[in-house]
Amino acid sequence: MQCDLNDIPDLGLLGIVMHRVMNRAKSKYQEFDLNRSQASILFALHRRSSMSQKELASSLNMTPPSITSAIQKMEREGYITRKPDEADQRIMRLALTEKGESCIQNVKQVAEEMSSLIFRGMSPEEIMLFRRLLMQINDNLQ
Repeated sequence: MQCDLNDIPDLGLLGIVMHRVMNRAKSKYQEFDLNRSQASILFALHRRSSMSQKELASSLNMTPPSITSAIQKMEREGYITRKPDEADQRIMRLALTEKGESCIQNVKQVAEEMSSLIFRGMSPEEIMLFRRLLMQINDNLQ
């Protein structure tokens, strides 16, 4: 039985939309043998040449246990490496391997496909407004 989305409160509608976005992204990332968290880690490390685990967790808003298990798996699979920081040997720096770098195009492709799907039928102005509203919501919640 389908429910009328017009009868759902805004927060509920936001939850439904996010659930659909995440499920669609999950299926697309599985084509490349990645999950959403791993794709986010690859992209974050691609934007910056290296990061500490703490910096990475903070930038992705992930908990230390979640980031640790994802990093360990990605290291075993050859996507990332850990090296001691040159200035502080206690800190491990994470960086992409060649395999990780080559996977970035797949991550970008999924992001572009998802953007095209999500924003289909919207004008550039509507997309800009949507982004501004999301930023405002984020600021309000911080």
